[in-house]
Amino acid sequence: MAQPTDTLNAPAPALPARRGLLALFVLAFLACCVGATLLPHDRYIRYQQFGGTAMLPLGWVYDRLHYDRTPIDIAIIGASRTEVGVSGPQVEALLAAKLGRPVHVANLSLPQDGRNLHYEMTKELLATHPEVKLILYSLIEHASRTGHPAFRDVADTGDVLRAPMLLNPKYFDNVAYQPYRQLSLFLQTQMPGLFGVHRRFDPKRYAGAEHDGTLSHWSVHGNWVDRDTIHTADELAKAAKGKVARRNPIFLPARLREYEYVIERHYTRATIALAHAHHVQTGFLYLPIYGHDQPIADVDFYRARGFILNIGVIARDASSYSDYAHLNRNGSTKVSRWLAGWLATGEKRGQLHFVSNDRVR
Repeated sequence: MAQPTDTLNAPAPALPARRGLLALFVLAFLACCVGATLLPHDRYIRYQQFGGTAMLPLGWVYDRLHYDRTPIDIAIIGASRTEVGVSGPQVEALLAAKLGRPVHVANLSLPQDGRNLHYEMTKELLATHPEVKLILYSLIEHASRTGHPAFRDVADTGDVLRAPMLLNPKYFDNVAYQPYRQLSLFLQTQMPGLFGVHRRFDPKRYAGAEHDGTLSHWSVHGNWVDRDTIHTADELAKAAKGKVARRNPIFLPARLREYEYVIERHYTRATIALAHAHHVQTGFLYLPIYGHDQPIADVDFYRARGFILNIGVIARDASSYSDYAHLNRNGSTKVSRWLAGWLATGEKRGQLHFVSNDRVR
């Protein structure tokens, strides 16, 4: 007599089907991500994503480069120390007085350090203002090991994909962000009014070529940013000491420095090479933390790619700082005068070549 089949112990035939469905789902998801990444958008809207953040000046940078016909002879690209430490309008006026000819200066610096963002800004600058003759980049004591947080928002997707992968802790995070970014920008391009963005330049929204980050102003959070008050040494010293104590030291020996500063070195090379390919001179500008004029890590690497302007002496002057790392109006005026004097001397001696005829594009 035949025995009944034991269906309870029979192997589940659905397992291969489940694996197939899972694989199909993964492939469909990846296809959607690739498709979203390829969606077109208005690049102007890309620079309008920073409302309510410290990166809001990126919108002004885009307007200055794309819609303002005022030439740029000297550009400053850096972090917040140079943003509030150098007055573009002051340097411009001083150079014109010293050289007897108009010189146009644009300080395009933004909060936070990150040479990968400086690379993107340099691309934008050279594409829109080929007349630029000199670019100064900021230096800090220890460069960022991860790059700028706004790089993934501003960079072309191709640049995000081509970023160094090894020893780059932000690589996969930045790549994974691209489908969402592209889809969001595509929808905003199609329906700008719904998202509070605009596709056309509005002169009423533009602060003008004379925009000056060294002035006191209301922040995006409604706080008054005071650049005029003079602080005492005691008020500044504690915060400055704490900042220095929290700074990440150099971990690897000099022969392995390439691996410690992968992002910084890769994008510094790319940025300087791009500038030099357009016959633009390059240099670096260092503004110190109050009371701590410290050596610049990897200084020989930078010196091989441009002159270094070190205004370390100002670190001893408490009256020049609005907080532990940023200059007040008094300090920025001193730096702007010093910088203009140095640049004018270099131009007169033939070491620099940034003077050109006053013209529009």
